[in-house]
Amino acid sequence: MTRTSAEGGPTGFRRDRLTWLAYVVLAWFAYLQGAPGLVITHLRDELHLSYSAGGLHVAAFAAGSLTAGFIAARLERTVGRRTLFWSAAALMGAGTIALTAGHAAAVTIASMLVMGVGGGLLLVAIQAALVDHHGRRSAVALTEANVAASIAYVVLIVALSLSAVLHGGWRVALLASLVVPALAWWTNRRLAIDAPPPSQVPQGRLPGVFWIAGAMLVCTTAAEWCVTAWGATFVQGAAHVSSDVAVTLMVGYFGGVLAGRVVGSRLARRYEPAHLLAVALVVSVVGFAVLWPATVPAQALLGLSLLGIGLGNLFPMALSVTVALAPGRAALASGRAVSMTSLAVLLAPLTVGALADATSLKAALGVVPVVLVLAAAGLTVVQRARARGPRTPAGAPGALREGELDRGEGEAERDRAESERTT
Repeated sequence: MTRTSAEGGPTGFRRDRLTWLAYVVLAWFAYLQGAPGLVITHLRDELHLSYSAGGLHVAAFAAGSLTAGFIAARLERTVGRRTLFWSAAALMGAGTIALTAGHAAAVTIASMLVMGVGGGLLLVAIQAALVDHHGRRSAVALTEANVAASIAYVVLIVALSLSAVLHGGWRVALLASLVVPALAWWTNRRLAIDAPPPSQVPQGRLPGVFWIAGAMLVCTTAAEWCVTAWGATFVQGAAHVSSDVAVTLMVGYFGGVLAGRVVGSRLARRYEPAHLLAVALVVSVVGFAVLWPATVPAQALLGLSLLGIGLGNLFPMALSVTVALAPGRAALASGRAVSMTSLAVLLAPLTVGALADATSLKAALGVVPVVLVLAAAGLTVVQRARARGPRTPAGAPGALREGELDRGEGEAERDRAESERTT
């Protein structure tokens, strides 16, 4: 692996109030984002849904996020990042309430769509805020944010399992989460969540290599959501266990995601995200090789755990690689990244569901290693493009000094001012 420069070391990264707010709200978003794939088993039993109809719930959430990714940058310019942040959280909460109140497929799918729009807007605002706020150290912030998301996934499993034991039902577990954004807003309602002035945002199109990295991001997200959406259902059939036990076994997957991201967040301070992404792809393939032939709960649990460790690092590392290709344009790059990943979340569960209806769920999940290989190919192309990419000559108008690439403009200006004072 290649170590990053000393400027990206741990001493330069500080978690302030805005950073912690972003982590907490992203964790709440992840809690609800992970819910569709887990409550599908219950909705299929309650509403007598096919695999394809069950997949529509995850797809509806993704379709809403896809739409949000395209409109987020314009909305941010119109209403401001702070208003967008809290309005998106309120919209996601409203969709959650509607989901728990719905007892027909049309209502639950529409509720997922509303949750997706609100969640997608919220995700764009959070990612852009972290990138703008932490500059070149945004890889650390994004990885730590996804550690918080992983903790939320584990909490979701525990909450669903506990509600089943207490006969409270999955709806109680979802509604209880609404306390989080309410408290977050009340304690941070005056906190500034600002975007850079439009005059400081570079204009023009996103570079071509960004779209290659975006395709890689689509593949990694597709692999993750094939398992997130259908992992519990697969284990239920493969290991011959009940839906509640299958959901409980998914703690191995989400626990693996948490462990992987904790380790990844530490390694991101020392190594390039692209190299960590390559390692995560290899671990993901190994985990799938263990899970796919599983016929007993123990082997399924081991496979899910290894898959979680690998897949858990794919999104934050791939996102860091992708957004870094458009320095200074965090909102636009983050919005496009959310749209592309939402497209993957939209298509992957639907594709697996349709293939499962035509063949079997085990055969349908064969798409996972395929997209992982495609992601590895995309990463190779991106790294080669970065290696031979043109650099702005030193001293040219508007050129950044060495070490300022991928940093926020404010941070670069502060360093320049400090340099002038010391001289």
